[in-house]
Amino acid sequence: MSGQKDEPNMMGMCTGMAVIIIFFFGGFISMFTFDIFEMGVGMILFFMMGIPMIGFLLGAAIIIKSNPRSTFTRGFMGGGLFAPRYERGGQTVERNFIHEPPAFCSGCGGSITSEDIEWVGPLSVKCPYCGVTLPTSKREI
Repeated sequence: MSGQKDEPNMMGMCTGMAVIIIFFFGGFISMFTFDIFEMGVGMILFFMMGIPMIGFLLGAAIIIKSNPRSTFTRGFMGGGLFAPRYERGGQTVERNFIHEPPAFCSGCGGSITSEDIEWVGPLSVKCPYCGVTLPTSKREI
């Protein structure tokens, strides 16, 4: 192990898998310790579905917690799946974007300036000369 904080914890991931497997087979094996013919449908469903599901949830939680690069872990700890952030030297920096109209119209070839355009949506503009709707380009600022 190199000690990086972004590396997944393999011991934690193996523990999570072991919990899932033990609960899966444990539910079926423990069902056979009872008299099956005297058990109700609810009890059979609990052993066949309830116990394995509890094991899956516990094992999945251990696996997710042991992997710092997981989108779930980053989501709960401030990064998130859709957050426009990145780390630079241990400091979290937010990224900002703007959407710019194209310099020229693809329909008529006319020059487009920011004073002449009409926004027809959050990500598209209308050419002032021919009326063609054009997509904007995303640029980081």
